[in-house]
Amino acid sequence: MLEAMDGGRKDRLTRRQRQVLEFIGAHVARTGLSPTYREIGEGLDIRSTNGVSDHVRALIRKGYLGKLDGGRGPLARALGLTERAAGLTGLAAGPAVAANAPGGDSDVVEVPIYGRVAAGSPILADQNLLGHLRVDSFLIGPSARKVFALRVSGDSMVNDGILDGDYILVQKQLQVRDGEISVVMVDGEATVKRFYHEGRRIRLQPANDHMAPIYVDATAFRDVNVLGVVVGVYRKLN
Repeated sequence: MLEAMDGGRKDRLTRRQRQVLEFIGAHVARTGLSPTYREIGEGLDIRSTNGVSDHVRALIRKGYLGKLDGGRGPLARALGLTERAAGLTGLAAGPAVAANAPGGDSDVVEVPIYGRVAAGSPILADQNLLGHLRVDSFLIGPSARKVFALRVSGDSMVNDGILDGDYILVQKQLQVRDGEISVVMVDGEATVKRFYHEGRRIRLQPANDHMAPIYVDATAFRDVNVLGVVVGVYRKLN
């Protein structure tokens, strides 16, 4: 355990809290920005953003992190090391340009929902936008801006845990590796299947023992376009 400058028991830092403090300070010094909870979690191998939030709250409560007072927008949630923290770590005190303060939603992204899988031809355009899903960016990764959602119709992927009515989170990309769960447009209809290259044909493999794969041969001149790879599933329980 490490004590704060006044030596009070309530101000002691745990080893993990010190690591979080030093990570934030180093990130601010390097970039001028407070790190997101996701960046802190990835940098320190903390799997839950709630865990990161608990450490940040503790550091604010103990006087090692401070929020920028006043203002609106990102600056109102900016975090920075206090003078106490600067004395402990040797890093500069002061607020960063932007941050994710406890209780804020800077780590939450809005994922657009377009159409339904295997029920029409969803085109990624504003006129086909059905709404948004609010998802923690920690669950999506650094390419959150390239992710969109589609609602699944049917049970062709039940063995992979994708059920009828689920929302799949899809990262936009034109090429996928063998075996990846992908969203593919075949003759204007979207389908979600595991994608395999097999010589001059592709195989779209369902995850359902009662369904046959879809084969598309290069000589068939069928219109095939990859929309992206599935990176997550969102399901409403009620």
